[in-house]
Amino acid sequence: MGFDRAPQVQVRRCTAQDAAVLAQVCAETFQDTFAADNTAKDMEVFLAESYSPQVLAAELADPESSYWLATVDGIPAAYLKTNVGKAQTEPVEGRIPQPSLEVQRIYVRLPYKRRGLGARLMGVALDEARAHAAASIWLGVWERNTAALAFYERLGFTRFGEHVFQVGSDAQTDYLMVCPVERLAMV
Repeated sequence: MGFDRAPQVQVRRCTAQDAAVLAQVCAETFQDTFAADNTAKDMEVFLAESYSPQVLAAELADPESSYWLATVDGIPAAYLKTNVGKAQTEPVEGRIPQPSLEVQRIYVRLPYKRRGLGARLMGVALDEARAHAAASIWLGVWERNTAALAFYERLGFTRFGEHVFQVGSDAQTDYLMVCPVERLAMV
């Protein structure tokens, strides 16, 4: 009689040596999530500007930014990027409780969606926020990404503004959302 074993999930902080695999996962998850809503040219420009191994290597070298990679049975499945201090992509002082931590990116590869990896990575973000004595966690999410909006609302995030998120030549609207660290409801 055989027993099915539970998949082995590990989450670890990325290093400079992860730039190439991270570039692949970043590009794949962004394309899977947004390609249907953007032109091929806009996607090509965005991916080149945001997810090349060189760009990611520079971000990995920033002490105020962290990338985290989740693997399932050793296969890259999801990732998270957090920023503190000057690495945050938008000035939020005076708009949300400070100090703050930004969740700049959190994506799960299609075969691994609906397995709790997003919540697990948000738990990592919460640990990072506590380690940096952050009062709040904030993020931007595309106004048309209803699944992500619902996920963040379930965790306790609320809207506090919006900003333009540029994908190639297309200026898109992201909602800015925040949750006080002590209120983040991990599901």
